[in-house]
This record gives sequence, C-alpha cells and structure tokens, in this order.
Amino acid sequence: MSTPRLGVVRDSMSTNPLLIKASLGQTKTRGLSLPGPEYTFGSSSSLQDGGVAEVLSGWRVQLRHENSASHRPSLPDFVSLNRDAAKAGVVTCKELNQYRAKGGGAKTKHHPPKQPAGGVVVPDITFGVTTRSNNNRAPSPLSDLLAHQYARRWVDEQLSRNQTSSQKQQHRIKPGSETRTSLLRRSRALPVTQPLLRPKRYAQVPPALETFRDQETRLRALRTHESETGVQDGSLGSGV
Repeated sequence: MSTPRLGVVRDSMSTNPLLIKASLGQTKTRGLSLPGPEYTFGSSSSLQDGGVAEVLSGWRVQLRHENSASHRPSLPDFVSLNRDAAKAGVVTCKELNQYRAKGGGAKTKHHPPKQPAGGVVVPDITFGVTTRSNNNRAPSPLSDLLAHQYARRWVDEQLSRNQTSSQKQQHRIKPGSETRTSLLRRSRALPVTQPLLRPKRYAQVPPALETFRDQETRLRALRTHESETGVQDGSLGSGV
C-alpha cells in the first residue's frame, strides 16, 4: 500500500525513478517494464542428466525385477569350504589356498530375495503433517506471503483504529462551564515587577566630591573616554 498522492496520477510516475514511491514493507522498484505472464525466460533444454530440471519436470521410476537374486553375483560359501577343508586335513594357509584353487567342495551362496521394507506403498498417501491439521494454528499459505497480504491487513487495521479513535474524540462529552478554580489552574501568573523602595529625601542628593570645574568639562571628558575605550582594552591596557 503506497502513501496517497496529490494531483493527477500519470503513467510516468510508475516509470520515472525520481517519481516512484516505495510501498510499505517493500523495496523501491526500478521502474522497468516486465513482459507478460506468457513470456518464458531463458531457453528450453532437453538434456536429461538427472538434474533438478529433470526432477521437477517428471519422475522416472526404475522398474522392479521379479527375480532380483539372479542378477546378483554369486559368492563362495566360505563356511562350507572351511568345514570341508578341516575334514580333509588341510591346516595351513598355503594348503587352504591350494584346496580352494582346486575347487574342492566349492559351494556358492545365493542371497534370498529381499523383501521391501514398509509393506505395500499406497499411492494416495500424504507423507508429513499438513498445516491445516492443527486447529490452534491458522494456515499460512505461500501466496499470501508473496503478495504481502499480512502487511496490507496490518495497515488496514491501523487505519480503522485511527478512524475509531478520531470518532471517539469527536463524540467526547464536553465539560461544564468554567469556574474560577479551573481558570486559575490553566492561567499563568505574571511576575510582579515593583521598584525598589527609596525615600524621597535621598532622591536628589548631590555627589560628595566634584572633580570637574563645570558640567561642560565633565561631558567632554566623558565623550573622550568613550572614544578611547577600544584602545584601552586588553590585559595591559594597550588594546586588543
């Protein structure tokens, strides 16, 4: 689900990388057009080498032989050979090898036909446990995961929750008329600025010492001091 747009939605918005907007929970697309659903990517291969493509396209079953024991190689029965060699008086390994080379009492051991384990295979049986067998767990098909259905469902739930919360705020019961207590709680008291208390007899007291001859000389000295303030700054009074 993409965020809403303002204005007219044009076709160039889905192909221009500067105008493409990424959907919620998904990566941003490149804006390239894809072929239709009937298009086949790649070239078809008829090579049958027992790979993955052959397994997915079909299942080759090997025919079962009726008499599988006849195709197996026959092995000598060493138990019977050793018994006959002991009866004939053969004791050492050299004499035993000579006795076996002559074929004295050679017997072959045939394997019994092997029974298939597990009984008869039922073609309609389903191996494993299906996801719908558990009643406590909801099914999670792969198509919903690939289509981002869970993300869209979550976005719809959030939008519906916001709408219900806004409706509750609109239908909220208004309080009664304002009282003095409620107004005092919301109002903020301003700081009171009162001048310092000073008696009137000290308001027009002249200075105790006057070092200037007259008022004009005092003002001229004050203007000179203000003009030389920048030069007299610094730790040694020699300017900055």
